[in-house]
Amino acid sequence: MPGVCVQKIIVAGASAAGLSAARELRRRGFTGALTLVDREEGRPYRRPEVSKGVLQGLLSREDVGVPWPDDLDLFHRDATEIDSLDTHARELTVSTASGSERLPFDGLVVATGATARPSPFPVARGVHTLRTFADSRRMQAELAIARRVVIVGGGFIGLEVAAVCHALGTPAIVVEAAAAPLASVLGKELSAHMVRLHTDRGVRIDAEATVAEVHAGPDGAVRAVTLAGGTTLQTDLLLVAIGSRPEVGWLADTGLDVVQGVRCDHTLAVEGLQNVVAAGDVAAWTNPRYDRRMRVEHWTNAVDQGMYAARRLLGVHDEAGFSSAPYFWSDQFGMRLQSVGSTLDHDEAVVVEQDGDRMLVVYGRQGTVQAVAGIATGAAVIRLRPLVEAGVDMDTARARAGELLLPRR
Repeated sequence: MPGVCVQKIIVAGASAAGLSAARELRRRGFTGALTLVDREEGRPYRRPEVSKGVLQGLLSREDVGVPWPDDLDLFHRDATEIDSLDTHARELTVSTASGSERLPFDGLVVATGATARPSPFPVARGVHTLRTFADSRRMQAELAIARRVVIVGGGFIGLEVAAVCHALGTPAIVVEAAAAPLASVLGKELSAHMVRLHTDRGVRIDAEATVAEVHAGPDGAVRAVTLAGGTTLQTDLLLVAIGSRPEVGWLADTGLDVVQGVRCDHTLAVEGLQNVVAAGDVAAWTNPRYDRRMRVEHWTNAVDQGMYAARRLLGVHDEAGFSSAPYFWSDQFGMRLQSVGSTLDHDEAVVVEQDGDRMLVVYGRQGTVQAVAGIATGAAVIRLRPLVEAGVDMDTARARAGELLLPRR
């Protein structure tokens, strides 16, 4: 790939990965027809803000909007649903309010992202999922008058929303099925620290708990939830934050492997198709750094993958593949939680620094540094990134960590 002349490229999805791919295509000299197809209406926006500033009522659509790149000479098809992909005719079928049509291509970037896992509970007013700006606006209107909130799921979205509730002075309870929120991502030390940060600020966290029933009042609005153990929690608003799933419904009839996302090789080329690449939350690729298939749902990864996918489509990529030590962040209580690398299957966690709200942890596997994560650590995580990228041994990491840490501001 590319095995045919690429003159007409469609980017399916106009969020971080899609827009990044479009920019890189033009930067690398692609002069053909370029179309961005976007389900949402209007220009793209910074999606991480939907669970933070937008939900808190601090940021408007204009505030979080991404400046439209007029210099790219591309056609933006917003408010357009992608219905299907015909791999033989090399066409997308899309639909808008005015009807459906087919869009031919000879190069395709799959960047449709992910959607929130739907609520498993009966429909009731006041029950929400949170993924888009529209989701956040709907929830924000109810959150502004809510007296108490229950959040099902103690992942990043759930904990960020709990922090927003604290800022608004609204009591929140997080119901988490696992033994501790984010334990599978941050390990027990930093996970326990995050729990303390929340509980110290009045957020209640019920771990190893699940919701058995949702109760609505006579007006059809949620009023309470009953946990599997029998406890009933009163609430005016219920957020179901139980993860996300890749947006692959439009690929159902293609025969592609989309069970865990769009299956790609180490260069983000979609397996089984020519001149088709994937990037961002939807892409399940073999990460050469860890020699395993991964799907990463973070803004920075989406931007970096979008650029690499564009180069792959044009045949000017690094043939070693898209090797990444994924970086993510989450803002809670005015502090930034950051991580670089992968903590999956780590067998060692060393707390390098802990002081009050601040904690910094280095993770290892079989004696080698795999990841660094911390909260309220300033630039320390970024400063320690070279240890992850170099794959140094844990003993070296212990010795060098103090030398690499920047003074906190």
